[in-house]
Amino acid sequence: MRRGGSIFALALTLLGLGASGAGAQDGRASDGGAPDDLPATLIADSVSYDRETRRLTATGDVEVLYQGRVLRARAITYDQAADRIEATGPISLTDPATGVLLAGGAALTPDLRDGLIESAQVLIGEKLQIAAAEARRSEGRFTTLYRTVASSCEICAGSHTPTWSIRASRVTRDEVAQRIYFENATLQLLGWPVAWLPRMSVPDPGVNRASGVLVPMAQHSNIYGFGVKVPYFRVLGPTSDATLTPFLTTTGAKLLEGEYRRRFDSGGFDFNGVFALDDGLDGEFGRGAAFATGAFALPDFGLGAGFTTDFNLAVASDDAFLQQFDYSDADLLTSYARITRTRTSDYFELGSVAFQSLREDQASTTLPIVPLDFVYRELLAPRGLGGQLALEAQGLGILRADGQDTLRLGGDVDWRRGWTLPWGILASAGALGDFDVYRVWDDPTLPDSAVVRAEPNVNVELRWPFARAVATPAGVVSHVIEPIAQVIYSDTIGESDVPNNDSTLVEFDTTNLFSIDRFPGEDRVETGLRANLGIGYTRYDPAGWSLGATVGQVIRAEPDDEFYESTGLAGKWSDVVAALRLDIGEALSLVDRALFDTDLTFSRNEFTMAYVGATAGVRASYVFLAESDNPYYGPQPETNEFGIDARYRVLPNWEVRGLWRYDVTARDNLRAGGGVIYGNDCAQFDLSVSRRYTSSTNVPPSTSIGFSVRLAGLGGGSEGDWPAARVCAAQPS
Repeated sequence: MRRGGSIFALALTLLGLGASGAGAQDGRASDGGAPDDLPATLIADSVSYDRETRRLTATGDVEVLYQGRVLRARAITYDQAADRIEATGPISLTDPATGVLLAGGAALTPDLRDGLIESAQVLIGEKLQIAAAEARRSEGRFTTLYRTVASSCEICAGSHTPTWSIRASRVTRDEVAQRIYFENATLQLLGWPVAWLPRMSVPDPGVNRASGVLVPMAQHSNIYGFGVKVPYFRVLGPTSDATLTPFLTTTGAKLLEGEYRRRFDSGGFDFNGVFALDDGLDGEFGRGAAFATGAFALPDFGLGAGFTTDFNLAVASDDAFLQQFDYSDADLLTSYARITRTRTSDYFELGSVAFQSLREDQASTTLPIVPLDFVYRELLAPRGLGGQLALEAQGLGILRADGQDTLRLGGDVDWRRGWTLPWGILASAGALGDFDVYRVWDDPTLPDSAVVRAEPNVNVELRWPFARAVATPAGVVSHVIEPIAQVIYSDTIGESDVPNNDSTLVEFDTTNLFSIDRFPGEDRVETGLRANLGIGYTRYDPAGWSLGATVGQVIRAEPDDEFYESTGLAGKWSDVVAALRLDIGEALSLVDRALFDTDLTFSRNEFTMAYVGATAGVRASYVFLAESDNPYYGPQPETNEFGIDARYRVLPNWEVRGLWRYDVTARDNLRAGGGVIYGNDCAQFDLSVSRRYTSSTNVPPSTSIGFSVRLAGLGGGSEGDWPAARVCAAQPS
């Protein structure tokens, strides 16, 4: 019969051993520990005590529990005179705060905090394993291991080579500082030494944020040559940190990247940028870029709760910098700041917007700066009329360094109500009254005084959905057909010759087929008597797929001259818009949207496909835009482009990916790239290559190569990004 802690407790009590600091408690502690006055618990198959040597020996599945720490061994001897515990292996020492230690033998103090350990293996944070010939615990916080091998990788049977490992002459772990220090360390990948460091330190795997040097990154471009980035991360406090990254290239470029992050109870912000001490191209100093984002909840200020503010800053020193150093391909940078509040019955927004052009054929001085962009909208339920009444006030101010300046103030009243008629017909009616006051400066073609414009609008809509369910051997198939008709009349009263800043680009498709006004902004208004006609069809299949289609057209009593020809809305009969969508489960989606005339001549066609699976993913697109003449932007050439972005996991630990953009009209590549990733539960290696074929005055076509490594257990890892464990080859039976 198994005997336990009661024997040990009785022996300690009768012999007075509790006074030495190794007290006893009967039974296993329910919380994994014990009270301070009786901190130790021992469980064993047998216990004996030698009065002459004052040694207590426990053998057979021995467990010692002390304030959450658990020591398991084949045999344990407590030497009362030396105040030392000797454990015979195999032994394990588990500490909730520091991890698991395995060993062949150990000599420890009774509180299990200090001592010498032979043939030690340490598991830290269930990630990092360190094997050592010998280990020593001291001061209750330091564990020093000698002649060590550290890794977080699984080692396959028949192989002694992990994906990565660090061999060091000595490793010291500071449990209080939560850092691990390596001396005379060699990093090995697949058994090959790749780097030697006389000293290095990493945070414990369980530490989320710790100061130190992050894993370097390497990349190559035919513009700046071979470059290396060595990030240094610094914890500035519980809610803030910073990263400084020197970026050095073989062309002589010396750049410094920086990031600062700060969080508050009400929000936070991120700031990052790059500054060139020497761009390595023309030897210029001071080139760079800066970006910032942030959001905060604002105090009440006596205006009620719920106000928030957010901002975005994006600025570059010149048109070419971001592309030259592979930071971004953007040709327009947008900065804004705004205050918003969204409630059930109202919406408020006050903001400012600025733009910077990175295109060689567009000067930033001609782009607008918007110091004022204001909208307030409130929803009401009017008595007597029924339905819903919306009141809106808005304002917009536009400044240009070179060109027209504009101020617009206005508002509208919008009423809408719906009914359900016999035979399931859904009807609705609405009325809108909109007014605007404009003031324009620095434009000799427009009046140099305030002008007023108003727009009355009335509209009715009828929808008649039909649904049918058909029983099949596989289940019930549902069909839904819904014809829709809208009749709208609107006009402008007052001055119609006002500046157009927000409605220069009109797109007509199924998403705005049933809009009462298809201009994207306020500066232009759709007028006249017109009917929006369309029909939608959807099939829901029990096999888990659905098919939807929409087609429609706009018919006018008289053409609206505000719509130029390429919009598809000019003339009495508009072009036809159509959309087709096929969804197969949640993995595959295909969508096609088209704009064509009655002769089936397409002026626009857009196709997208998206497949997201466990081992593969594909996003493909095709865009065709016919040659057109926009009165605001001039002649627009034909656009005929195809693009694909795909990934495929060829093996559990290997994934390939690629992207390709092709100009069908010019018969030329726009961009191509590919990459290979190897990843498992302890490491991830990412090699990528990309080629940009387009060029400008300042930026020629370029090829870039990047390589990055992440090692689990060394201040970050690949877990979560790549959960697959290492695949080991099958062993012969």
